[in-house]
Amino acid sequence: MKANPILALTGVSLFLLTSSQAEIETSFSAGYTSDYVYRGGFIANDLFDFGIEAAGSGDLGGLGEIGLTAGVWYASFEGGNELDIYAEVSKEFEAFTVAGGITNYSYFGDGGGTGDDIEPYVSVGVEMAGISVGLAAYHDSSDSYGYEFYWELSATYEMDLGSTTLELSATYGYFDNEVEYVALSAGLDIPVSESISISPHFTTTFSGDLEDETFGGVGVGFSF
Repeated sequence: MKANPILALTGVSLFLLTSSQAEIETSFSAGYTSDYVYRGGFIANDLFDFGIEAAGSGDLGGLGEIGLTAGVWYASFEGGNELDIYAEVSKEFEAFTVAGGITNYSYFGDGGGTGDDIEPYVSVGVEMAGISVGLAAYHDSSDSYGYEFYWELSATYEMDLGSTTLELSATYGYFDNEVEYVALSAGLDIPVSESISISPHFTTTFSGDLEDETFGGVGVGFSF
């Protein structure tokens, strides 16, 4: 598993968080989804996943307040397993937010024929009329896939339903091998307590290059 650069960046992120006396929030999540569909492409049935993430912000001298996030995500699905390690640094400005990060994808088990993939990315996000709009560019550093760059444009709207929040999102993804797709998603964030929430979700994808997919699931999140 070629996770050394990611582990190093994760360690640096956590060190900066602690050394800058930032308030760190840790969260744990687990869930089930009927199909594992990633960036419009079907991978397998029956996705079980869990993850842990630490996030916070701190004052880093001349750079001002910087947001830092690091985490691990594990997935088990029909035919294989996946382990992702990731870290991100972000900076908020008055009108927008910029971020840069890196993710290491590792595959093992019956579906472990694909080599590790290290993927750096940059993104920019802005709020427009209550809608969160984001644009991101990803670079595939491996030779395992048929593309080198992937671009993603997303829009998310959250609606307060009292104690529950409804989230609606639309995503357009484009690969530099001219494959593209659109995904529409809806999800609920239902608080059970101050630190526990349940999140059912539903997604459908459309593509002239990939199979159209419809899938759903439910997750539970813990924050502390």
